[in-house]
Amino acid sequence: MAAKKAKVDRKDWRNLPLDQWNTATVLAYFADMNREQFGVEQYVPMRNWAFERALVKRALDQYGAEILRQAFDECFRTYRPTREYPILTAGFCVAYRINAIIPRLQAEKAQREKREEAQKAGPGFDEVMAWL
Repeated sequence: MAAKKAKVDRKDWRNLPLDQWNTATVLAYFADMNREQFGVEQYVPMRNWAFERALVKRALDQYGAEILRQAFDECFRTYRPTREYPILTAGFCVAYRINAIIPRLQAEKAQREKREEAQKAGPGFDEVMAWL
């Protein structure tokens, strides 16, 4: 008889690898971060749960969890709650905030990857000539 696989807790965003994040993970992240940073116990979605889940799912498919997590982290660093908007919702971030953040994060990632590739390739012609 085959061993029973342990169920993966998709809401354990702190321990779940980014490649396994899904909509439930992102919403758990937002609930926890709002509780920790703003002291708000009850997370309320932007319009309704179906709308917010759809926005998050689309963003995960489009950008991937790694870039999206970085963008959300930046949103939390810069968000200042108000009386009208005491929490930061995933729907608000996806709809209004990350559009200004994601292009910069993608450019930084591309530069990092390009640098890493250049380092793996070894010294270039100019570097060799400088050594001589």
